[in-house]
Amino acid sequence: MATYGEKKSFLDSFSFHDRASCAKAIKSGGIAALISAGITVAFGVAGFVTTSTNKDLAYMLDPAVLVDAAIFAVLAIFVFRKSRVAATLLFIYFTIGKLLMWYEMGKASGVLLTIVFFLFYLTAMRATYAWHSRYRDAEEEVTAEQAAAAGLKI
Repeated sequence: MATYGEKKSFLDSFSFHDRASCAKAIKSGGIAALISAGITVAFGVAGFVTTSTNKDLAYMLDPAVLVDAAIFAVLAIFVFRKSRVAATLLFIYFTIGKLLMWYEMGKASGVLLTIVFFLFYLTAMRATYAWHSRYRDAEEEVTAEQAAAAGLKI
């Protein structure tokens, strides 16, 4: 009978210990940024067609949040390309944006979801730095070995 590996917890998503898990952490951070951009686009587009008397909802329905969505989407693309600068900017932009939003609204709302996105962005940022310090050179070595095996000069 086949045995299954150890059951992983949700917090295991925020750790990396080898090349594959590092790449997965970077990819997860990029996906989280695209999800955030998608949610922001939905609120921004809804802001064009509706208004709200609720102060908190009116803040989110401002069509200007489409700029935020575009920034998140562009940063996500570069995170997928393993950019340390983009991952760091994504983390900083998200953190400052949430703190400013909470300050302007007068209360911290959506804290649990914010913590999850914060962890994804932090892990992606850490993983991009780890990737460039540990695994990027290994990728180039494999390429050189493959070229040598194929009889090509680099």
